[in-house]
Amino acid sequence: MRSAERGVILVALLWILVALSVIALTFAREGFVEVAAARNARDLTRAYYAARAGIAAAVFRLWQKRFVPPVRGIELESAPDPLDQGKVVGTAGEGAYEVEVQDESGKININMAGEEQLRALVAALEIPKPDADVIVDSILDWRDPDNLHRLSGAEDDYYQSLDPPYRAKNGRFDAVEELLLVRGVTPDYFYGHQEAGPDGAMVYRYGLARCLTVYSNRVQINVNYAPLPVLLSIPGMPPEAAQWIYERRSTKLFRDLQELTKELPATLGTSAQYLSTSDTGIYTLTSYGRMEHSKVRRVIRTVVNLADPREPARYRVIYWNENVPNL
Repeated sequence: MRSAERGVILVALLWILVALSVIALTFAREGFVEVAAARNARDLTRAYYAARAGIAAAVFRLWQKRFVPPVRGIELESAPDPLDQGKVVGTAGEGAYEVEVQDESGKININMAGEEQLRALVAALEIPKPDADVIVDSILDWRDPDNLHRLSGAEDDYYQSLDPPYRAKNGRFDAVEELLLVRGVTPDYFYGHQEAGPDGAMVYRYGLARCLTVYSNRVQINVNYAPLPVLLSIPGMPPEAAQWIYERRSTKLFRDLQELTKELPATLGTSAQYLSTSDTGIYTLTSYGRMEHSKVRRVIRTVVNLADPREPARYRVIYWNENVPNL
C-alpha cells in the first residue's frame, strides 16, 4: 500500500515538473520575443536616423555640386561621380545609408503626357496589356474635366462603388501618389517590385513612381537622368538609341545634345525635340537606412528644390514620405 502511495506521489511530482518546465519555457519564449522586439525597435529607430542622415548628406552634395564652383588647377577624376549616377552612400554612427537620387527633369510630367507616351511607358515597364489599358485610360479619365469614361477607364460610377467610396478628381494630379487612387494602379505597379531574373537572381522592376512627376513643367526629358522606360517612351525614340544613351551615360554624362548626336551611332528622328540635358534643380531622394548585422531597414522618400540659391535654408522640402515600402 505504501509503495502504491509512493508511486502516486512520484507521478504527481513528475507532472508538476512537466508543468513547471512548460511554464519556464513559455516565459523564456516570451522573454526572447520581447528582447527581439525591443532590438528590432531599437534598430528601426537607428535606421530611421541613418536614413535622415543620408538625405542630409545627399542634399549637401547636390547643393555643393550645383552652386560651389570647382577649384581651378585641380583636374577632374576620370571615374564617374557616384552622384551623377544617382547614388550617395555613407555611414552615420553605427548605421549606414544609401540614397537614390533622381532628377525630376528625367521624368515624365503626368499632367502633360499624351496618351501615346503613357501607353509606351507602361509597355516599357512590362505591365500586361489588359492592365496597361485600364491604367492609361483611367489616368486620362482622372485628369480630364468631364465625367465620361473611356473604354477601359473609370469615373465616379466606379470609384463610388468602392469601400470607402470617393470621386474621380477630374483635374490635375497634385502628387504622383494620387495614382494609387486610380483604377488599375496597384502598389506593385506604382512602387515597383522584386522578381527573379533569368539567372535566378532577384532584380528590381521599376514602377510608375520612378518615371512620373508633377514637378517638372517641361515636355523635354533630361537624357542624363531618365530611367530606361522613360527613354523608351519618348515619341519617335528608336529602341537602340534609348539603350545606347542609357549605357553611355553610365561612364560620363552628356554635356549637351550636340555631344549626344555626334556620338550616337543611330538617328534620333523626331524624338530629338523631346530631349534635353538641362535639369530642374528638383530632386527625389529615396534614402535607405540600416544597421550593421541587421536586416531592419527604414526608407524615407523626399523631394527637395535646390533651384533657388536665395532660399534661406538653401533648399526647400516640397514632399516627405516615411511610409515607403522597403523593396
